[in-house]
Amino acid sequence: MGKRTGRFQTCRTWVDRILVVNVFMVMVGALWFLVAVGLHSQGLDQPLGRFQQLWTPLFMPAIGLLMAAALLSGGRQWLLRLKTGREQCPPGPRTTVDKQS
Repeated sequence: MGKRTGRFQTCRTWVDRILVVNVFMVMVGALWFLVAVGLHSQGLDQPLGRFQQLWTPLFMPAIGLLMAAALLSGGRQWLLRLKTGREQCPPGPRTTVDKQS
């Protein structure tokens, strides 16, 4: 069981590293886009053209991975909160109304 936990922790560490690199890549892409639009308005089209070439193979998957990770993390936290909420559930308004009837 120790080997399995160690492998899981190693895998989780690498996934976390990949996601951190992904976040920075998305931020660099956003900054690049803003600068490229500014340069495009000044008549320099090459940075925006290069960004458009890299949009589909690089930036769209990076943004998709970022969104998927955020949704999975939020869903996992919601399920954990739901599970612990049922175990430690204080009586809510519904139970006090039922007791008065």
